[in-house]
Amino acid sequence: MCPELVTECNMQIQTVEVFVFKYDHHYRIGGHGDAPNRLPGTDYYFEKQWQHAYSRQTESCLVKITTNTGLVGWGEGQAPLVPEVPATLIARLFGPAIIGMDPCDPSAIYERLYHLNHVRGHTASFTIDAIAAIDMAVWDIKGQAAKQSIGQLLGTVYHSKLPLYVSGLRRSTLAERQALAKEKLAEGFRGVKIFIGDTVENTLQECAAIREAIGRDAELAFDAICRHDYDAAYAIGRGLDELKAAWFESPIDPEDVHGHSRLAKAIQTPIAIGEPLRTIREFEPWIREKAMKIAQPDLVRCGITGGWKIIEAAQANGLRIAPHLGVCTAIGVAATWQVTSVIQDPVSQEHQLDMFPVANKVLVNPLLVENGSAVVPGGYGLGISVDEDFVRAHSSDHWQITNKAVTRFDAAEQDQKIL
Repeated sequence: MCPELVTECNMQIQTVEVFVFKYDHHYRIGGHGDAPNRLPGTDYYFEKQWQHAYSRQTESCLVKITTNTGLVGWGEGQAPLVPEVPATLIARLFGPAIIGMDPCDPSAIYERLYHLNHVRGHTASFTIDAIAAIDMAVWDIKGQAAKQSIGQLLGTVYHSKLPLYVSGLRRSTLAERQALAKEKLAEGFRGVKIFIGDTVENTLQECAAIREAIGRDAELAFDAICRHDYDAAYAIGRGLDELKAAWFESPIDPEDVHGHSRLAKAIQTPIAIGEPLRTIREFEPWIREKAMKIAQPDLVRCGITGGWKIIEAAQANGLRIAPHLGVCTAIGVAATWQVTSVIQDPVSQEHQLDMFPVANKVLVNPLLVENGSAVVPGGYGLGISVDEDFVRAHSSDHWQITNKAVTRFDAAEQDQKIL
């Protein structure tokens, strides 16, 4: 169970606001500046290496919750594609459902929201993304009310700094990727994770070249982003064994629990899974079938309440924890660092090198990385101050929910009452 702080809160949620955040920054998963195979009329496109879509913008769903005492909490639900979906769920269903509730009881709020549409099969995907945003915001408020960080609310804070690895070497040539890897290791980063979406032969050649660049002692991980069938993943896995890789992430179809379990038993390199999963119910079969050795809950998708349940279950079954961190703002990054600070022996924390400066733009005071380590914010709650003017200026939609009405604002902040 999530730890609950014993405190006299005496607060109620008065207002919920949700922002469809879109900033003109291209994540460039493939290391290039264009957006090939664009879907008509959208910012979404396909990389030739993968079947899933990406955006040429940085997109997310941000939530601001205000209490009757004036305390404000911020949260984020990761939505790198169509953040309008979780935002609409919050505006039309989840936001109205929590008006008047106690923000110092995140578990009660999480359970209420989870069961609003549970019997209709809405127990994953955008539903949990939306819940995660609200959940993070109420934990932020709870920490401020208790004058403690989220890490302190969860338990013993073991780390004020977290070792980082660089996620993705977004350069166009192998020589440039090798140089970047060397540069970051010299700065103090623990290692690198690469993803190239190529054949078995080319993948292992790339991994070997990066291993040569960073040396045998640095962490080398490979993320297939669910590209391969079992045979190809097995061949890559055996090659990663020889390279003493730290882990092999998302090797095959994200719904194939049995295939991952079989692969985990067949190779030495630990299998890491978590990005496609949202709840403890989704993680349970993976844990039960020993389909992973490293659990990667994404707090910006699972929420802090749901994520902590996953972490406790994974640890109880002898798994190591490496919170996943993809495309998000510094709100989600701060939450991830807060939770990871309480894990006694975490795997090195994921660091999106090219995204980090953009992620920090939503804050008044940026998050810090020093000598290859994340500096966990030291304030109350998330420990951050959000630049709301920046958020508003880069949001295509903005909703405000009170006990009287749901109001929608367009990009120019022209309000239109809809309920």
